Amino acid sequence: MSNDSKRNAAFNAAAGTRVHHVTWENIKDFTPEKVGHFERGGIRTGPGRTEADVQQLIEQIPASRRAGVDGQSAAQQTKDYLVDKDASHITPHSQGGSSHPDNIRWEESSLNRARGDQPITQQELATLENQAFIDNVTGAVEAGVAAAPRGAVIGAVTTLPFSVLRNGLKIVRGEITAQDAAMEVGKETLVGSGVGAVTAFGITAIASACPPIALALTAISPALWAAGGVGMVYEFYKILDDHKKEVRDYYTSLTKQQLGYLQQVEDELVYEHQKAMARLDEAQAMADEITNRPREAGIEGALKRFMESRQLAQSRRGALGRQPALEMPVGQSLPPAVES
Repeated sequence: MSNDSKRNAAFNAAAGTRVHHVTWENIKDFTPEKVGHFERGGIRTGPGRTEADVQQLIEQIPASRRAGVDGQSAAQQTKDYLVDKDASHITPHSQGGSSHPDNIRWEESSLNRARGDQPITQQELATLENQAFIDNVTGAVEAGVAAAPRGAVIGAVTTLPFSVLRNGLKIVRGEITAQDAAMEVGKETLVGSGVGAVTAFGITAIASACPPIALALTAISPALWAAGGVGMVYEFYKILDDHKKEVRDYYTSLTKQQLGYLQQVEDELVYEHQKAMARLDEAQAMADEITNRPREAGIEGALKRFMESRQLAQSRRGALGRQPALEMPVGQSLPPAVES
């Protein structure tokens, strides 16, 4: 799988991540039954809290426990978290404690009611802070796990078409078989899916636990989509460009092989021609040696010349290869010499 595909899968999965922290308007719109919990939680008499105080009280809920993909899901998450919680006073009313959010902590109802009108001790306050931290971390992990499947789908969809194109062109070039290409597409799609899932998990978990990051993510989401889109266009043209380069290199290599083969054939022909010319030169030399010898008169001179020619021919036969030896014609012989 190319780095381009991994980067695009990560960008698109990040752009597709949605983290929204609940607002007072979300509470009123989607979970109106919790309005009183915020406006009068911990208040026995007198007017309820102002909108600013309500928002501050909302923000005392661990960030990931009041986060969702939109206002409705965030409001439902908040409601689920508060199902067994009371707005507990650090300093109780009986000791002059106010109902301002600074004097309120969300605490399990059973613990708050068992304490009665006693103040929350420093140890208990530290325990509440630690529990809120743990709730924030576990909520962030749960949000990340819930977001991972969506990221996996985005990563797979981002990777699949480019993997098909890239490996399809490899089939065209004869580099791999169709079966190998199918296996490679499957592997690359799984990797892309994994990249998307990990990206969505990590970004969702961090943004859920940290509202400023969630706001920043929302702000840059269009830029992330744009980066992912531009990256996909770039990857498409890069795959085509790499294909052209591979084809060009293949034919360049093929041309070099053909030229090398032709050069080898030419060298062999030249060598055979030189061998043939050498044989012709030797044959010509032998013919010249046979024909240019001095002649002697008479039959005995002719016979002597024939026998010498025969010996010369036989001595040259090994060098010339398949030259026939000089023989007397079949059925003929020279007449015996007659003394005068």
